[in-house]
Amino acid sequence: MKQAKHSLALALAGFITSASTSPTAPVPVPAPCALIRDAQVAGNKTVSAKLAYDCLTSVPLGKKQALDLVDSLEPYLEWQSDPTYLAHPPAWYEYPAYDLFEGLKTVRKNLVDNNYANEYAFHADLNLKVFLPAHDGHLAYFSDLLTNGTRFGRPEGLVSISLNGSSIPVIMLKDEAISQGNQARVITKINGLEAHTFLENEAAIGCGSQDADACYNEQFFQLAQAVAHTPLGNHARGGRSLLVYQGPNTTYTFADGTNHTVDNIATIVGDFTSVKDGKSFYDTFCTPAPPPQNNEAPGVAVHGAIPGYPTPVLMASDGVVAGFYLDGAGYEDVAVITLLSFESRSSYEFQAVVQSFLAKARADGKTKLIVDFQANGGGSIVLGYDFFKQLFPDIEPDGYSRWRLNGGFLGLARSLSSNPFAGQPWFRWQDDLNITNLPFTSFKDKFGPVAINNDAYTNIMRWDLNHTSLGLEVTGYGNRIDFVSPFKAQDIVLLYDGFCASTCTLASEMLRIQGGVKSIAVGGRPNTRGMQGVGGTKGSQALDIADIYSFTSSTDGINKGDRKEFARYTPLAMQRARGAGLNARDQILRGNVEDGLPAQFVYEEADCRLFWTQDMLTNMTSIWKAAASAAFHNGHCVEGGIVYHNATANTTAPGSSVNKAKYTIRPGTNILEGTFPNDDRTPEFLATYINKIIM
Repeated sequence: MKQAKHSLALALAGFITSASTSPTAPVPVPAPCALIRDAQVAGNKTVSAKLAYDCLTSVPLGKKQALDLVDSLEPYLEWQSDPTYLAHPPAWYEYPAYDLFEGLKTVRKNLVDNNYANEYAFHADLNLKVFLPAHDGHLAYFSDLLTNGTRFGRPEGLVSISLNGSSIPVIMLKDEAISQGNQARVITKINGLEAHTFLENEAAIGCGSQDADACYNEQFFQLAQAVAHTPLGNHARGGRSLLVYQGPNTTYTFADGTNHTVDNIATIVGDFTSVKDGKSFYDTFCTPAPPPQNNEAPGVAVHGAIPGYPTPVLMASDGVVAGFYLDGAGYEDVAVITLLSFESRSSYEFQAVVQSFLAKARADGKTKLIVDFQANGGGSIVLGYDFFKQLFPDIEPDGYSRWRLNGGFLGLARSLSSNPFAGQPWFRWQDDLNITNLPFTSFKDKFGPVAINNDAYTNIMRWDLNHTSLGLEVTGYGNRIDFVSPFKAQDIVLLYDGFCASTCTLASEMLRIQGGVKSIAVGGRPNTRGMQGVGGTKGSQALDIADIYSFTSSTDGINKGDRKEFARYTPLAMQRARGAGLNARDQILRGNVEDGLPAQFVYEEADCRLFWTQDMLTNMTSIWKAAASAAFHNGHCVEGGIVYHNATANTTAPGSSVNKAKYTIRPGTNILEGTFPNDDRTPEFLATYINKIIM
């Protein structure tokens, strides 16, 4: 609107000048980037998407710098764990095959052939051809031009709800659905396409999840997502598809035939003080700089409460993990533990809250447990293992994984295997355990190579959970032994919105496959087919590009070939991105040890599927009660049903012995007594133990 007023003022000024003087000098038109600067000075947080696009497309292409960037990216991409599977995915996989290395070559050729009119065209194509098609939350490149100045979005969020819990979900504007309930207008088309088709297509452009139902869910407002991540859903804010321009406006057509058109927006995220045109935008936002440091763990607590959630019985001070009890007829025996993330300010407090809540729930007579993994994008690998072991202390976790071999990885392994003080166990053949949970016997025993799917990999390895370097003592090891399972497997259910990724998938696979725990997925596309609960990236090790550069730049190769390989890694790729990383290690499920298929490409349907309903938009208890009914009372499932199957878990009822809570609750609060040390979030700690998606 401010842009329109400015343009009108300029037009009027020109008209008045031409009427009073003759001849007239042309009135200079402010550059689009300058208009964004003026808007920021005036206190505006957003501008029109069209203005932001005009600014971005006025930025001249730095051809040499762009070529240098592409060349800098190449060695890092060689660490991605699954390129041959992305190029030739299994038949069920719902997204198109693509070759990320061919994509990078195409972008480079387009630069050489002068096919990009401006810097934006290059950055958009780099994402669309190399990163976004992977649907991998670990593989991302949030380049400087696309993220340092502005970020595209829409002003209104959407919801997808079933009007009665059984009917196919319909799409509504979020605010209308919350205020008007089922009387809100139903959206049938968006920009002339069937609404669900438009949103599926938009999600397909760029979504960090490997499952189409999960990607569809992420387009909408959901309560847990609003607390932990995006307040409106990816259609409006934060989605990877919004890295690129989605047009000047969006038109929603309702079932009654009326239209509602809104101007798309761009949020101003950078300091435009020195920006006056496209060139100065480049100088300000596209100059190589150290990547931003993010050493703070996220928290979700708001003055001791979580919006939309009931009052917790017990919670961590950062709100990441919390415990609740359900009330009402038929729900008196149900406890709920929510894990919005596995990344806490204090791993010690996280572990203590889980232990204390499980013990308190049993002591208070709770016999059923809902494990709520909604919005969980990963975090500490150690906490993921510990959570599984607190529920099933007698089961040895599989935790099978492997690395794709490349020159840089092998050079580091050769150099660091002789260094007993190397920080990362993956690079030393003397560290980690083999598939039989025994130490490796040689370099070749660990690092192979093993030929799989026309590529070269390490042998399968497992974390040594007795190792003192983990920092936190994992339940079932060291001094944390003599625990018993607090709940029977058939009395636990896992609740998903499809988003579960990274460490969340590691814990989930152990709970489902080894523990025999049932699962429920909520939402998904408008059909009644089954749905995966674990729809996010299933990779077992995320690495930032900065991590890999740190490894290669601080290690002396043991031979000329390794030193030459390390010299390929330059800081430019990380210096030109707000966030940049990849999936370096595949998770391998026990059923795929022989064929080698990564978990990322294994379809695992939840036992039961539910739809969102209007009351679930603002009341988390409604979701939990629907899950409890389906899991424990033979309640309604849109598809599937909860049937218990024996697994390797001991499913006999726990005895009278209950794990004792080590801590007490601070009087008048729902926080534990005592002081818990915060994690020492050094770059080495983050690289080694934090496995989460890049957002």
